[in-house]
Amino acid sequence: MHKAKKSHHVILIMVSCFLFSTHLQAQEIIALHPFKGPAEGEAITGLFFERIEQELPNAGGGNFRGFPINLAQLPPDVPPGGFPPWICPSPSVTGTSAFAITGEAAPDQYFEGAFRMRLYLWRMEDARLLGSDELTVMGPDDLEPLVGFLDWVLSWIESDVSPENIATVGIGYLSPYHQSWLYLGLRGGGGYSRWIYDYRDVTEMASANIALQASFYFTRFFAVQTELNLLSDFRMGQGFFMSLNLNIPVMLKLVFIGERVKAGVFGGVYFHLPLTQLGNNVFVTYYDYQADFPGFVFGLSVGWRLGPGNLFFDGRFEYDGHWFNTEPKSINYRDSVRFNIGYEIGLFRKR
Repeated sequence: MHKAKKSHHVILIMVSCFLFSTHLQAQEIIALHPFKGPAEGEAITGLFFERIEQELPNAGGGNFRGFPINLAQLPPDVPPGGFPPWICPSPSVTGTSAFAITGEAAPDQYFEGAFRMRLYLWRMEDARLLGSDELTVMGPDDLEPLVGFLDWVLSWIESDVSPENIATVGIGYLSPYHQSWLYLGLRGGGGYSRWIYDYRDVTEMASANIALQASFYFTRFFAVQTELNLLSDFRMGQGFFMSLNLNIPVMLKLVFIGERVKAGVFGGVYFHLPLTQLGNNVFVTYYDYQADFPGFVFGLSVGWRLGPGNLFFDGRFEYDGHWFNTEPKSINYRDSVRFNIGYEIGLFRKR
């Protein structure tokens, strides 16, 4: 009986080995040529190569496995260090691999300390370039989502890109924009406000503001944003008057994210809290204004990736008035147009 059990275990091991061997034979082999890069980017380039080697079996539906090329043992037809990444590797170093991946790194001219990692995918049968694309890497954390990038690269095998279209392949996959759950930002700027009276007379005032803002991203494209917006409307004219207020909005925001550009449209309501008024007593009395809740705000923002965060431009329209207050007031309602420039940084990165 013990012999029967032992024979059964041996059979299971043999079957498992056969299935594993069959799986390996079914996988396409991709030769991985160590990536080229400048001396200052040697560490991140080496780490990028290691991550590609690690993640390759998890990409492309598990149909591929890597074969790292050993540059320490090169045949006579290959120069020391191998060919440049834009030249197909020699079959003498790729062996029986059906495909090969080469790569290079170069400093990113737009982001100090960042590197652009470019991959080339070759079909060894006819030494044909199937495609090339790149992503921007700020540090090791940017190497986490490589499976998605490799899925895109390996899809070129099925799509069989024609030579005349190779130059445009690079726009198909944009470098991953690592999104966070929370973005904190500081912005400032100004514009103008119109104070509208009961009898439809209009007084225009200059406006300045500075704001702290926080955006909570529930999905990649949807966020809720709130702010502490300290603002001032003022006029010189025939006499000085300044109104200092605090606006606290809650807005819904639709976000569109590209490789470097981040744009959004937003809208919501705000609570207007008057703080103080300065100027001639006549003006202070005349311009006495306390808006009812809610005020309404609509706008858009356009940002550009810069360093660890985003430099952004914000433009918005605000409108508030006396909706429920029945007491007679000189001011009936007010609207404002404001333009700001700011910077935001993401916290609690999404995985």
